[in-house]
Amino acid sequence: MATVTRSDSGQTTGNSADGNPLTWTWLQAVIAIAVLVAGYWVSRALGHPGWSGPFPTDVGERFMAWMDDLYMWIVLNRNESPLFLYGFNYVSVGLGSAVVLIDQILDFLTWVGVTVLGTLAAWRIAGWRVALLVLATFAVFALSGLWNESMTTLSLIIASVLAALVIGLPLGVLAGRSERFYRGIRPVLDFMQIMPAFAYLLPFVLFFGIGNPAAVVVTAVYAMPPAVRITALAIREVDKGAIEATTSLGSTPWQVLTKVQLPMARRTILLGVNQTIMLAVSMVVIASVIGAGGLGDAIYQALAKVNVGQAFQAGVAIVMLAIAMDRVTGAVGHGAHTPRIAPRFRLPVLGAGLAIVIASVGIARFLDVDGWPRELSIDISDPVNAFNDWFEAVAGGFTAALGTVTQSFVINPLTAVLTGSPWWLVVLVAAALGWIFAGTRTAVISGLSFVAVGLLGVWTEAMDTLAQVLVAALVTIVLGVVIGVLASRSDVFAAILKPILDAMQTLPPFVYLIPAVAFFGLGPVPALVAAVVFALPPVIRLVNDGIRGVPANTLEAGVSQGSTKWQLLTKVELPMARGSLLLAVNQGIILVLSMVVMGALVGAGALGFGVVFGLAQNQFGLGMASGLAIVCLGLFLDRVTQGRRAPRA
Repeated sequence: MATVTRSDSGQTTGNSADGNPLTWTWLQAVIAIAVLVAGYWVSRALGHPGWSGPFPTDVGERFMAWMDDLYMWIVLNRNESPLFLYGFNYVSVGLGSAVVLIDQILDFLTWVGVTVLGTLAAWRIAGWRVALLVLATFAVFALSGLWNESMTTLSLIIASVLAALVIGLPLGVLAGRSERFYRGIRPVLDFMQIMPAFAYLLPFVLFFGIGNPAAVVVTAVYAMPPAVRITALAIREVDKGAIEATTSLGSTPWQVLTKVQLPMARRTILLGVNQTIMLAVSMVVIASVIGAGGLGDAIYQALAKVNVGQAFQAGVAIVMLAIAMDRVTGAVGHGAHTPRIAPRFRLPVLGAGLAIVIASVGIARFLDVDGWPRELSIDISDPVNAFNDWFEAVAGGFTAALGTVTQSFVINPLTAVLTGSPWWLVVLVAAALGWIFAGTRTAVISGLSFVAVGLLGVWTEAMDTLAQVLVAALVTIVLGVVIGVLASRSDVFAAILKPILDAMQTLPPFVYLIPAVAFFGLGPVPALVAAVVFALPPVIRLVNDGIRGVPANTLEAGVSQGSTKWQLLTKVELPMARGSLLLAVNQGIILVLSMVVMGALVGAGALGFGVVFGLAQNQFGLGMASGLAIVCLGLFLDRVTQGRRAPRA
């Protein structure tokens, strides 16, 4: 007979029917899901009476109406209220002016000066290979006819990153030096990092309006958490002996910080800067939804017209920009490929570089060169559209059939169960799943998250989004585990995968929608395909690292007892890599959610559509409710998939 107990920490212990607590956990989860399905069929058999329907919308409708009124009040009083006159308006004007100033500087340098400056800087920082990559990136900007859009995107990135670092680095230093401040800011950072990018848009539109200022603020806030987290980690990991030695010599706290902690933490802090820049690249593209110009707007407009060729052309430029910035900023602080220059030659080399840049700009200005001439650009949109038409003619029937099958037999039935079950039963099952997988606290958070979704008045849309996320997450996890296991078995396969995964993790999420639309058209299916591809790399990496981290002596003991390779995998490696697997599931699901809601741009509907439609039609209440519901779903999925925390000693 099975005996199960729970420790004070909420950890399940004891024996299940087969002596495996993990099996008992999943059995409980299956029972909870079965109860939900049974509730759906009972409700359907009774004709969906009032007590068994979706969450009542009265509260949500009032909330949306109140938000619409608030938005209209702000629009009417933006130039009269002191809060805006002496607060947000100044910030908005300052940020907008910063973007314009940076754009004007890039324009003054001309395409010649920008190219020379960027290539020489890349050579000095990261070596000649990265310099060639940067040169190729500028060539793509020019030849694609998107030079001006690329410079606008670069201006937005520079302004956003500067804003994020000006605020994030001091906060990180403070968190690294103060345990109390670190404990206070950590849950805020956790919350910010599980929020899908789409959920950031509406609140900043409320205060900063549509355009570049709102785009800079939302990008800076979205990209800030890594700067704070990694800086705090770097400061906290500085050798205690060095700090004590410096303190014993009478150094002040400021001297300890500037002479010891910051120099010793430099490399790790620069890693945080790299992560901040890459997040800014991805968010600037998404911010095209709220009026940011640049390459993101080019893709957004092309997708709106279902012009795959134009979207692909702009997508290539964004991909090159992202890879180039990743390689350059990733090399800062490492110095592995930095050209070695003797100290006595460094100043002359710097002077020669500046002279080359100044001469390039002077010659370009003298010849009245400005942006790259559009008549010299190469338009590849027509060939890409022709290929897309050919593909639809050859394989369009198959992809359409696959999409129809997925929609009709997978997504729609799951959506019907979630939307057709009594809302209170869905809340209880969500709480039960939280309790089963992560304990009492997560059960409360899970239940309250679903209640909040209902109170926001977007219950049906949220359940539709949840169904899409669950389908895409299941595919992602299965593929990720299989590929990760194969990579852990073969060093050659892992070496081949590494550059592919590096490139995939560098690309902004917006870009993944382009090939998905090309192959599957518009609708939920391309959004799910893009979500799966976008979320796969971290899942594969974590599974691979987890299995490779299993101690060799443990594997040898299993082999010596006659275990087969399958038994070693299922009985030893996967159980011992449980922590990595849980993190892989967590990261996969959160990334899938962020991509699924972005799929509203290609017809996925649900909560993402509420955000986009609310922005486009000035229905701020609907957009805000949808954005908050996305946050609630993200909170539920994140907490449930984190698993149980180990009890403190």
